[in-house]
Formats: sequence, structure tokens, C-alpha cells
Amino acid sequence: MATTALSSSTSTALSTSAAATAAANKANAQKLLTSLGAGSGVDVSSLAQNLVSAERVPKENAINAKITKNESRISGYSALSFVLSGVKTAMTALKDQNNFNAVTATNSNTAAFSVTTSAAATTGTHDIEVLRLAKAQRSVSSSLSSATASLNGGSAMSLSLTVGDASKVTPTVSTTQGVSALTETSTVSFQSLLAGQKVSVAGLTYTATQDTSAADVAAAFSGLTEIGGIPTSQPTNGILSGALAGFNAGVSSGSDLVFTSTATGQNVNDLAVTTSLTATTPSVTTTQGVSAVTEHAAVTFKDMAAGQSVTVAGLTYTTTASATAAEVASVFASRAASGTTPTNPSTGTFSGALTGFNAGGNLGTGTLNFSSTTPGANVADIATSGASARISLAAGKDTPQDIVNAINASTTGVKAQLVNTGDGSVNPYQIILSGAVGASGAFTISTNYGSGSGSPGLSFGSNAANQTAVDASVKIDGVSYTRSTNSVTDVVPGLTLNLKATTTSAASVDLTRDTSTIKENIKAIVTAYNDAVTIFGEVSDPKSTFETYGATLVGDSTVRTVKQQLRSMVMGTSSTPGDNVGSLWQMGVSIDQTGVMSVDDTKLDAALSNHYTDVVKAFTGNQNGLSIYSPAPAGIAGDAVKKLSNMLGKTGILITQSESADTQNTKYKSELTKLQTRMDALLLRYQKQFSSMDSLVGNVNSQKTSLKSTFEGMMASLTGKSG
Repeated sequence: MATTALSSSTSTALSTSAAATAAANKANAQKLLTSLGAGSGVDVSSLAQNLVSAERVPKENAINAKITKNESRISGYSALSFVLSGVKTAMTALKDQNNFNAVTATNSNTAAFSVTTSAAATTGTHDIEVLRLAKAQRSVSSSLSSATASLNGGSAMSLSLTVGDASKVTPTVSTTQGVSALTETSTVSFQSLLAGQKVSVAGLTYTATQDTSAADVAAAFSGLTEIGGIPTSQPTNGILSGALAGFNAGVSSGSDLVFTSTATGQNVNDLAVTTSLTATTPSVTTTQGVSAVTEHAAVTFKDMAAGQSVTVAGLTYTTTASATAAEVASVFASRAASGTTPTNPSTGTFSGALTGFNAGGNLGTGTLNFSSTTPGANVADIATSGASARISLAAGKDTPQDIVNAINASTTGVKAQLVNTGDGSVNPYQIILSGAVGASGAFTISTNYGSGSGSPGLSFGSNAANQTAVDASVKIDGVSYTRSTNSVTDVVPGLTLNLKATTTSAASVDLTRDTSTIKENIKAIVTAYNDAVTIFGEVSDPKSTFETYGATLVGDSTVRTVKQQLRSMVMGTSSTPGDNVGSLWQMGVSIDQTGVMSVDDTKLDAALSNHYTDVVKAFTGNQNGLSIYSPAPAGIAGDAVKKLSNMLGKTGILITQSESADTQNTKYKSELTKLQTRMDALLLRYQKQFSSMDSLVGNVNSQKTSLKSTFEGMMASLTGKSG
């Protein structure tokens, strides 16, 4: 769309030009008509076109003028939207209470640590002592002759690499066995009942409505659970009342029915069985104890890092990526004792085979129930351990470089490097291993040479260059803290310490409120407001020479409306005033007679220094992240953001006015199309009419010429003159 302003002078010029053109076209048409009357071979096409132009041009120019004006309006509304967006951005920087929490840190010992702050930091002074830096383990190998020397006679070998505390991998085991631990079973052998007789089992009573066999009585209790209570439909031969408590009933077999306790440690004597007649009391047999039942071990796994292993009853699982305790438990779930290794899971690999136990269902987060496969087995038979990552090297891959490559390819987190010390000895090469920073990155390494010679071999013993993995130790305000890295983020809220060196005495960190950022943000509002006022003036001034938006909204009431609303936003009293400060003018912000806003730095500094909480409340209402749709008062900035968001939104005044102008232009362009269609039809009609007239005049002229020739001939013969 065009963005050039349409001034009054431009409109006058356009009208004058259109009138002149129409008059000229009409005059030309009249001359042509005069010539036509003479029958002198007129250009009828030009004649028709000139007559049509005389009618079309004024109408066309009037419509185009309207389109141009609307395009200018749209450009003006766009300019207003742009500057109001700038005000909204400036207000947004001050609408949340957290925007006022910035603090500046002053560190008395920058050589020992650096300090960074976040919005969560609060003012205050802290004493910092760096007692120990976190370090990674470094282990240096024995001296080696070359990068390609065979360390095991070319035979296959393996490395066992354990990272961190093995107890963090090894699961805990709780056992259940015997009367006091397992769920128990009771087999009830029912008796026949006569009509009206009753039998009760664990709180559930059956009353016979007719003579009933023992098998039918057992069938009436069959399949009932403690949770389910009694069935919705009663048996055909009796009535059930009450509810089964503490036991679940199995499937009946003749007159026998097995009840299983629903709680571990429950004694079978808890299964109370009574009857209305002594003669019909059922008999109860129990199974319990080490000699009769299989035993259970509940294994609670732990989180594992990539490359770590855990072994349960001979089955070893090694992670290929970090895994939670629950994920480790799920890997072992439903594994059965067998002599074969199960299929590897997607998150790791299996080795060995589960022996003596079957893995059952998940008992909770990270806990799995293992059942012994042999009655009477002691739960001590289930062995669990955290294992090392096993790094295998195939035959011919036993060189120092091969070992370095294999360690770096593992997921243990240990990095290996082969170096040439250049000390001039026959064995100048060494392997350097480095773990992660902190005590958890400590590692041990051992070699298994298998059937190889192990000569010249590889060892990691004492070396002056070795370094022990340790955690950082820092004392903050008299309290000692240990952390696995040299970045301490969780002691002082909003404060991060990056440790660089130990100290011999406490250093101080002073956290003071950063008002400079607040001042910059307030001044940004002033700048944005003045930019908006400038554009308001340019778009509404008919004499504006501003290239893009000047004079585009002359006389448009939208400009006045928006300007008044904006002034009210920034200079009105806050919806959440403080006790002493409740408006921008109380912070040193004012507007002069020309509409220009300015800041008195002295007054602003005083407000920030003496009434900081009032300033925060006045701007934010002590709110954070308040929605623009919330009806809650949100202070100067918060309320302004709400209002400006609505003003700039799809239903706001600027968008609706722009869309209205655009809709009008669509209508005007349609009128232009229709005008052109009418003019095309008129031109065609004129061309047909003038062509006929020209033909007629031509015939008349021809007859005139013929008559003249005849007449002249007659006169010549009468006068005796020739030619």
C-alpha cells in the first residue's frame, strides 16, 4: 500500500488536473464532430476514446483519491502501533516485582572466587572461605615403550573400571520368609448345610436357603476377594452377607477352597471359620514356614550412571545411558531363572544368567520382588552387587593406543590420553586417565590378562602426577559446605560462587540493591512516551513534511483518543500506590506545556533511596507474572501493559480502524472495476455509432462529388466551354 500523505493542496491539484483533462477531451471531441460533418475522413476511434475519457477520468480520479487517503490512514495507524509497542516494551520491563530485585555484588577477593547474581538475590554481606577446590582424579600409568607395543602378547584381555562409590549402585535387599513374613494360605474343607444353617469365613457369612452340598457351599465362596466384598448376585442356594476380610478366595475344588492372606506377616489363625452347628464346622489346613514355601527378596535398586553395572543372583546389567532406579527395576522385571542370558534391553546389556530366583512384579519405585525357585531356599542365596564396567579388548588389540581408544569409547566418563614424555628413556610413553570433577568421579582400574602373558603389562600405581578426586569445601557465613563442583549455587539464594583458589582468611561479598537498572528502565518509559508524542504530532499535522507518516491522520479523532489514554496511563495515580510514592510525578517525572516528558534525577534518586518499596508497589502492585486478562490491580506498569495489549490487539482501536480503511479500499477498487466495465461498453457503442456516421458522410460526399461533376459538365456544354 502507498504510504505517501495526501495533503489538501495535493487534492486540489488532482481535481484541477482532472477538470482540465476532461475539458480538453471534450473540446477535441467537438472539433472532431465538426470535421465529421464535413465528411473529411475522421479518426472515429480517437473520437470515441476521447469522449469516454472525458466521462471516465473525473470519476476515476475521485475514487483513486479516496484509496490514496485510506492507504495513508493505514500507514498512520501503523506508525501509532509501532510507537505504542515501544511504550509497552518499556512498561513490561517494570511490571513484575522480580524486575526490581537486581543486586550488585562487590567481592573482596576476586582471585579466590567470582560472583554472579540472579533476581532471587537479596541485599546483605556474606563471609566466604574457600577451604578446598574440587578436583578430578588423575592416574598415570607405568612407562611404556611405544604406542603400538603389545601389552598381553597379542591375546585378548579386559579392563575393569569402577567409577564412583559402589554403594551408590549396589541395591538394598529386604527378605521375607516363614510365618512372620509371607502371605499365607489356608485350605478350608466345607461341610454340607441344611436349610437355614450358616457358615462364616473371615467375616463373610453364607446362609443356606435349602439343603446344600459341601461343594455348593465352597462354590458360593469361590473367587471372592477382600476388595470385592460380596457379589452383586446371590448364589441360587443361599444368601451371602458381610464381607471377606484379610483373605482372598481361590477357585473351589470339590468341597475344598484355598484362602490367601492379603497382608504379609498375617497368621493363619486370623482366618476365622465358624458355623451355626458344630457338626458342620469345616476343617482348616495351613501351609507356612521355611520348609513349605518359597521365599522372597525385595530388591530396591538405585539410580545408575552410564557404564555402571549391577548384578542380581548372577545376572549382570550394564547401562549404556543413565537410568533411574525404576528403569533398572523394569529391566529386571519378569526375568526367569535359566541357564541362558536374556535378550539385551534397549538401555543396556545383560551378561550371566539369573539363578535360583524369578523376578516378579514391580513393588513400587525402583523395588522388585524376587521369588526363590526352590522351597526352603534361604534368602541369603540371592546375591546383589554393584559391578565395574568391563572393557573388553579382542586379540591383537592390546596396545596402549588400543586401550586408550577402548576407554574413551566406553560410557564410564573416564577419559584416557596417551602421551610421549620425551624423557629420552626406552619407555617414554604413559597413559593418563582423568575422571569427572568431585569425589563421585573417583575410579579404580584393574586388568585381566586372561590367557595372555601380561608382559610388559600395564599398571597404575604411585606417581607424583597422580591426583585424588575430592569435593570442594567452602565455608559461608561460618557454615561449612561440601560440593562436587567448584560452582556453588544453592547456599545463598540468587548467588553463584565460582571457586578458583583457596583462601587463608575470609573474604567478603557485599550485595547491594542495583538501582541503576531501575533508573534506566524508568528513563526508557520517558523516551518511549516522547517518541509516541512526536509521531502523534507528525500524523495529525497537515503541514508535516515527515516522509513516511506525516499528515496521514489529519483531523482523525483516533489520534486524540489514543494520546489521551496514553497520558492517563503514565501520569495517573497508580492503582496500587505506596504510602509515600504512588505516581511517576512523585518520582521526578513530569510533562511540560509542549507535551514533552522529562526526569528529575535528584527526585528519582531520592524516591529510590528513601521509598524503594513504595516505588516497587506503585509500578507492580507487588505482583509477578500477572496475566493481562486478570482484573487485579497491577500498578502503573502492570496496568499499562494490560491496556496497551488490548489497544494493540485484534479488537483494539488501531487494528479495527486499519481494517475499516482496508475494507473501504476493497469497495473502492471494486467501483473502479465496475467503472472500467461501463466505460469499455460505452467506448464500443461510440465506435459503432461514429463508424456508421462516418460511412454515411462518406456516401454523401461521394454523391456530392458526382453531382458536382455532372453539373459542371452540363454547364460546359451549355456555355461551349470545356474543362
